[in-house]
Amino acid sequence: MKKILLCFTMLLAAGTAFGQEGLNCHPVFKGKVVPMKRMVITEVRGGGMATYKLDYYKGLTFQVDPETAARVADLVAADAKSAVACETEINGDFLTYALIQPKSNGNINRFLCYQARPTGESWVITLIYLEGIATREDLHSMFEKQK
Repeated sequence: MKKILLCFTMLLAAGTAFGQEGLNCHPVFKGKVVPMKRMVITEVRGGGMATYKLDYYKGLTFQVDPETAARVADLVAADAKSAVACETEINGDFLTYALIQPKSNGNINRFLCYQARPTGESWVITLIYLEGIATREDLHSMFEKQK
């Protein structure tokens, strides 16, 4: 019985580990756009997230040159185009904020949050992937855009 339970638990964990697959910005989460060693990565799953109606959280923060920032923004914009729902803000010609809800996985909602802020000659980008029963309204009450 313990072996069956362990296998089931591992399958569930593997399912959330690949939650970003199918998104245009999946390569960013895999370190193919910005090397992993240049990112601050936060990943949380399980019971501690229940308060927020979430099962999985993966956040990336990194600083990049304008060309790489534009590439990431283009990937996020492509995800916004195919989303069930999205909110975006553009400053000039550059995407600076997005809250995207891709197609859900059954009863599990998925979200992609993006924010880009200029800092001198570079950009600081935060990209967050979330899964859970939370709604966009729940996310609005949890997160406020940084100015």
